[in-house]
Amino acid sequence: MPGRRRSVRRSQRVRAMAGSPDSHPSGRRRDRMINPALLKLPPETLDIITEMLSRHEKAILAATSKAIKTYMEPQLGRKIKTRFGTSQDTAGLVGLLTERPDIVPLIKVLVLDEYHPCHARRLLSIKIPEVWCILIHHEGDSVKHVSEREKRALNRSLTKQPELTNFVFWMKNVDPIPYQLSEEDAALFRQPTVERFRLSYVDFSVFGTVDKTYFMYLNLKTLDLEDSHYSPEALNRFISPSKNLTELTIQHWGDPPFVPTRYLPILAPSSTTLKVLRLQWRHTRTSRDPDYHGLDLTAFSALRLLSIQPSVLLGSGGDGVKPYVTNTNLGITELIRSRLPPGLRMFLLESLTIPPPYGDVKMLLFPMDKGLIRCLIEQKQSLAPRLSIPSRRCRSRPTYMI
Repeated sequence: MPGRRRSVRRSQRVRAMAGSPDSHPSGRRRDRMINPALLKLPPETLDIITEMLSRHEKAILAATSKAIKTYMEPQLGRKIKTRFGTSQDTAGLVGLLTERPDIVPLIKVLVLDEYHPCHARRLLSIKIPEVWCILIHHEGDSVKHVSEREKRALNRSLTKQPELTNFVFWMKNVDPIPYQLSEEDAALFRQPTVERFRLSYVDFSVFGTVDKTYFMYLNLKTLDLEDSHYSPEALNRFISPSKNLTELTIQHWGDPPFVPTRYLPILAPSSTTLKVLRLQWRHTRTSRDPDYHGLDLTAFSALRLLSIQPSVLLGSGGDGVKPYVTNTNLGITELIRSRLPPGLRMFLLESLTIPPPYGDVKMLLFPMDKGLIRCLIEQKQSLAPRLSIPSRRCRSRPTYMI
């Protein structure tokens, strides 16, 4: 029965992915065999993986452990997705939940494929006691314009979702300019139970004018900002309340909104909790300033993974060819020691490879970057004894991993 054998093999692969004791000769308890990397993935990434499984395979995966079952339950009947341009859009969902309040306690995940300022507020005015994840993913069409007066009126009915831990607000219009949020939009993100927060392609600089205690993200552990614009005050409103920020990712295709040194005072309160810091800035010109001398991250004692452009961390000679020590009185070894966190275990060097302009697949390195990598390898024990060696080159992306 070849069909049944294929089904059994697929079921075994699903169990193996979850770490089922059926796939391990020791027969340990299921909860101890879970691969933590699977559950640490962002919800939107897990969605892509699990959507490739059939309903039967999802049920098998959910049966492997209590932790995975908690995540898989929404996909087995408790996840709500809207469909833009149909009767099942955000407005239709609001109408359904108003007519059928018995459905509300069953919802655990909300995925909105559009952002309508009015309908989104009406939806968040409904208290959904079990929802733990809200994804707002708007792409393509322009957002409907709504007056500040109308937003203010709808904000009065907004309610806090008691179990909400993941909030994603992803906006990518046809216009490359980040979507401009207003001060009245701040009420949408006032969810104090959030632990993971992501903002993509938005300008929330105006949030710097709200009260310092407005966003009380005391439990915030992960903050991800992608190609967004903000002021130092606005960024501080999200980070300063947190007592347990462990992962921060800030991505920019070009220059960040302000000079890198202004990030340090904002991140300083999290120096003993921050474990992962990704400052992934492509094609930035800030670090080429001859008066810029880099970032001192030695106070971040908990930091284990750092992803950063070397010239942002160490400063630069200004033209990409001169050594990093051009504008300092320190040698390269002393300069690295005065910048790297003491407990660093993984160092991702961003934007090192320079693709040639015409067709050649060979990737080149600046002389100063070659010297940096050589110094890190040769002086590993004195600079960062916990750092993983050797280095590995990633051809699909201009990054070196030390």
